[in-house]
Amino acid sequence: MDVDSFGESDLLLLENHMDGGARSSGSGANGTADSRTDRRPDHGQRSVSSTDDELLDIRTDRLGSDHYETLGYMNADYDEDEEGKFQTSSTNIMDTLEDLPPGIGQYDDFHTIDWLRDIARDRMRHRHIMKKKQEGFLEKLKSAHDAWSGWVCVLLVGVAAGACAGVIDIGATWMSDLKEGVCRDAFWLPKEQCCWSSNNSFFNNSGCSQWYSWARLFGAGKDDNSGGSYIISYIVYILWALLFAFLAAMFVRMFAPYACGSGIPEIKTILSGFIIRGYLGKWTLLTKSIGMMLGVSAGLSLGKEGPFVHVACCCGNIFSYLFPKYGSNEAKKREILSAASAAGVSVAFGAPIGGVLFSLEEVSYYFPLKTLWRSFFCALAAAFVLRSINPFGNDHLVMFYVEYNEPWYLQELIPFIFLGALGGVFGSFFIKMNIRWCKFRKSSILGKYPIVEVLGVAFITALLSYPNEYTRKNSSELIRQLFSRCGPEDNTELCDYRRNYSSSNAASPTFYSSSTEAGDGVFKALWMLSIALIFKGIITIFTFGIKIPAGLFIPSMAVGAIVGRIVGIGVEQLVVRYHNNPFFHNMCVSDNFCTITPGLYAMVGAAAVLGGVTRMTVSLVVIMFELTGGLQYIVPLMAAVLTSKWVGDSLGREGIYDAHIHLNGYPYLDSKEEFTHTTIAADVMRPRPKSSEGDSG
Repeated sequence: MDVDSFGESDLLLLENHMDGGARSSGSGANGTADSRTDRRPDHGQRSVSSTDDELLDIRTDRLGSDHYETLGYMNADYDEDEEGKFQTSSTNIMDTLEDLPPGIGQYDDFHTIDWLRDIARDRMRHRHIMKKKQEGFLEKLKSAHDAWSGWVCVLLVGVAAGACAGVIDIGATWMSDLKEGVCRDAFWLPKEQCCWSSNNSFFNNSGCSQWYSWARLFGAGKDDNSGGSYIISYIVYILWALLFAFLAAMFVRMFAPYACGSGIPEIKTILSGFIIRGYLGKWTLLTKSIGMMLGVSAGLSLGKEGPFVHVACCCGNIFSYLFPKYGSNEAKKREILSAASAAGVSVAFGAPIGGVLFSLEEVSYYFPLKTLWRSFFCALAAAFVLRSINPFGNDHLVMFYVEYNEPWYLQELIPFIFLGALGGVFGSFFIKMNIRWCKFRKSSILGKYPIVEVLGVAFITALLSYPNEYTRKNSSELIRQLFSRCGPEDNTELCDYRRNYSSSNAASPTFYSSSTEAGDGVFKALWMLSIALIFKGIITIFTFGIKIPAGLFIPSMAVGAIVGRIVGIGVEQLVVRYHNNPFFHNMCVSDNFCTITPGLYAMVGAAAVLGGVTRMTVSLVVIMFELTGGLQYIVPLMAAVLTSKWVGDSLGREGIYDAHIHLNGYPYLDSKEEFTHTTIAADVMRPRPKSSEGDSG
């Protein structure tokens, strides 16, 4: 059927045809019935609304004693079988569907899909395929292709998401290190890989002969702490940060404005059935990927892990059009997008199981059982591809692998719960302050000049973060350092403990895992971490929401890791000083051997703050133990996350993503929200006015 041949009268006829006989037409008070209803079995009179535009018409007229009649799509034919019952012809229904011109039945931008209609369309399509399957070998192949198309689609999505994540991780790491220097012998290597041949710690760059700072390249000498070298490195650091931030903002403004932000609030809205044209397109995918690398490299207090969900969903949307089963059905497409969001978290943290739970708990609105299987398969494929690329360069899929397995003690649940309460308080404070700033941005001059705002935030961040070594480095590197324990190769201030290296236990593997009295370097590091905590907590409020790709997972974890490390060192020194106290008697084997792990407190603090900001629970705990490989620390993580959830909900019910959904005015109805109804219908009804005496009715 030629679309161009449709006239206005034909379209009106088609609309009446699509109503399946639900309309009634006529003139005068009573009107006349539609002639198409003559083809239906007559089981009595039924009144219908003249404004009913639904494609699915369910009749509740009784058939016999316990049967109901369901009228299918369009203008279905009814045939009488041997027993006198009426049957519909699915062949005529599918013929009518195939004859529709392109665009009929599609949704407009910023509209909500009809879940029942799309699900019914898919069932009718599947019924038609099953009937045609008996006609020959070719139809059986088509049926097999239809059955396997979902698995093939999520496989392609997982592979694409893993490949994109590997490229983004490698590019972001290299450009982040470019602000401080370059590997002279191999400029394409980041700092960590450049210094692999050196025996020095990665966290302490002095002595790595292959890595050249910009001051050293400009001939200012090898000592980066001298006055001239420090100033040169400081200026170059700020210039690189401004350049990366400017490029990220320009890419977003010129090519894909939808690529800004985290993307998770919009993904939740789309998965709930809302249409946002172009939000999951190819240009958004490309711009988001490049903008993520540039934004993280600028040193801004943001992460790339949240936007990975947006990137993976873009891949899911693009690949779904290769399969008409999903590309032409918005409800079915959201099954692929749910699996893609699981793959996004899988590649972001190296946590495939946590990704599936994240999709189920946090973002998905419609999540049938088959979507759970496909989400797991998609996350598995993405994790396998990412593991093959090995962007972390340490033969571990996870980002922050912990190599210690020291036990935790029952007494430590008190500081763990305390960290959870702090995480809930900070999360609620962050959400309220960030929403206030976003509202101010929309109503102020900053909303008209987003690139100027990005450059301003980048300049302030670079200017204030460079003097502090804990804010200068990438947030992922900071978290990795705070999660780790002090070993024999670590000579940083954070590991400056007063150890007796002449003792007989100096060669023991547990010598460096034991807690001892802190040195002057540890106290200096605590002051630096406290300043970093205040700076990151404040600057993240102003950074999240600017017009570049920006995630919130890593900044929240960085704040929590700083708090946790500070609390962990405090608990460690308390136990060391009062090791004879009966409360700590089982935490110390001897006077000089107490096993308190400050890195564990950093892990718990990171989970607590992230839970307070996002209000995630089960998926967050699974992500954290997959993220670190610390399976034995699930109970402390659970205690902190639950406490964070309770405290955060007592101060405000919304997480950061739900708050931004309401801020942007998206029509999102939370399926997990419960309502308590205390009113009855009479409370909202008006009494019928009394008729006048002269009115006889």
